[in-house]
Order: sequence, then structure tokens, then C-alpha cells
Amino acid sequence: MKEEKSAKTEEVKAKIRSLVQQTMQEALEGELEDFLGYPKHQQSETENSRNGHSRKTVQTDSGQMEIEVPRDRKSDFQPKLIRKRQTVLDDLEDKIVAMYSKGMSTRDIQDILADMYGTEISPSLISRITDRVLPRLEEWQSRPLQGSVM
Repeated sequence: MKEEKSAKTEEVKAKIRSLVQQTMQEALEGELEDFLGYPKHQQSETENSRNGHSRKTVQTDSGQMEIEVPRDRKSDFQPKLIRKRQTVLDDLEDKIVAMYSKGMSTRDIQDILADMYGTEISPSLISRITDRVLPRLEEWQSRPLQGSVM
């Protein structure tokens, strides 16, 4: 019985870690979209454009997470959510899950991200990020629940 609860707890943690990973991935894509000024798969009117991804392993409260950080051709893109050379994300899962589960406004999310990263992130960037992430979160929230975890 105890092993069964432990296995279910680990399963829930793995799903949350996966959700956070997908959320961070979408957020980084949203950041690059905001930086470049046009969405993915749209023709660029600027000299700069997307240039693939770089793999990055970051340490979170619940273990290591592999992230694909998008790049631009001119290497001018400086991600704010996961900065270059940053390898540790403190309290990230708790803060992201809390923001979305409580239905926070763009301004509330902006305040929390400023607190987390010490940088100002525009409300329009937060809107772009949440627009990209919301479909995954709604899918996760509407999933069928299977028995009690604890």
C-alpha cells in the first residue's frame, strides 16, 4: 500500500515536471516571438530570424529538466525567463503552477516574474506567453482524475 502511494506520488511529480517543462518551452518560444516581432512560420520582414534551438539542462526543485532554448540568427536574443548560463531554477514549479491555477492577471504574473528574475517583463510579452501556454494548461486541468494520490 505504501509503495503504491509512493509510485502514484512520483507519477504526479513527473507529470507536473513535464507540464512545467512544456510551459517553459512555450514561454521561451513566446519570448523569441516577442523579440523578433512575428510568430513562428510567418515571413520575416527583418534581417533577424529564428535559428533552431540549443539544449540546456536546468536543475529544478523536482530534479533536472531538459529545455530547448530558441535562437536567433544574429544571437541578439537574451531570454529573460531562463537566462543564458542559468542552470538552476528556484521554486519555479510552485510559482508557475500557482500563477495559472489561481487565474492571475497579466499584472500579477508580471509582478511575480519580476520578483523571480529581477527583470521587467512587459504585459504584452506575458500575454503572448500565456496565449501559447493556456491550451496545454487547459488540457491538463480537464484531464480525467484517477483515484486519490494520497
